[in-house]
Amino acid sequence: MQNQIAVPAELQVCLREFTKSVLRDTPDDILPYAKDYFIEKAQQRRMESYKLPPSTSKPFAELAGDVKQQIEDVFKRYDLDCDMAISIEELRMLMSDLGGLFGFSEDVDASTLMALLDADGNAEISWQEWSHACAVWLADMGDP
Repeated sequence: MQNQIAVPAELQVCLREFTKSVLRDTPDDILPYAKDYFIEKAQQRRMESYKLPPSTSKPFAELAGDVKQQIEDVFKRYDLDCDMAISIEELRMLMSDLGGLFGFSEDVDASTLMALLDADGNAEISWQEWSHACAVWLADMGDP
């Protein structure tokens, strides 16, 4: 009698997608590649299940749909605990990863940016504060 292992359907799909990715990208070292791949997949799953309320910002409402989605995606990616607010630690990570995209110099620290974006002074940046600030910033840049 042979022992058979039942492989769940979800695992089959996951392994098939991973295998395709490995064959497509042909990484030199599969272990760090696998780590990065599965961390990104977990991040994507978390972001897909994380729903934000509609922004109440008038400037945000005037943005194109794809721009709104990008602003929402950045917020979701860095709101690691999904509490609908960016903490100072989460902001530091965001600035480390994306500071150059937003035009931050190395002189701007997370505390300074927190003070600018935290309109209600509660030591975190809410989704409403974030969506409004990003829309205003884009309007000021002339690039909505």
